[in-house]
Amino acid sequence: MSFVVYSIKGGVGKTTLSVQISQMLEYTYVTNDSHSSAHNLMPEEKGFLVSSEEYEEIPFDNNVVYDFGGFKDTRIKDIIKQSKKIIIPTLTSIVDLQATLATLKDIAEVNKNIIIVINRAKSNNKALELKEYLEEEIKKSYNDLNIIIIFVRESSVLEDSLFDCEYVENKAGDNRFKRHIYRNAIEDMITLKNSLV
Repeated sequence: MSFVVYSIKGGVGKTTLSVQISQMLEYTYVTNDSHSSAHNLMPEEKGFLVSSEEYEEIPFDNNVVYDFGGFKDTRIKDIIKQSKKIIIPTLTSIVDLQATLATLKDIAEVNKNIIIVINRAKSNNKALELKEYLEEEIKKSYNDLNIIIIFVRESSVLEDSLFDCEYVENKAGDNRFKRHIYRNAIEDMITLKNSLV
């Protein structure tokens, strides 16, 4: 199985989620975003950049998390088609939600196994409102799609995880104090993992 994390909009947390999923599942991390440095921070032989300047195509392989940047790249269509699930991160502004719906329109043509992650959610009420809004918009355009929508709460632990590219649960280890501090991030990543598998 392989997974794609993708949105046409930048700054929605694609790389943070991609790194966490790849480390959680012990998958290889691949990005097409030459502005990202996450591939360099991954453990040896676990992170790769496939920039358009160097590679005419992106090979598909199993046990890979593909982090596709917030820009159009014609090379990604086949990867999206062959992947087990597509994760679309979004934030809570209307601009982000519109970009999510535009991304969904691109993806739904080739792969209907989609998870939308309302990322950096600050309030449960706001996140639930956004989930209802997305469900209504999706129902209007896609009767046949059964999209999973989950929340990942705002967490400095997740943001900081990009500095060492370590899965938050591993980072907490057996330290009870750390596990308490990281609990929301760990719970959210477990929810995401259950949605993937």
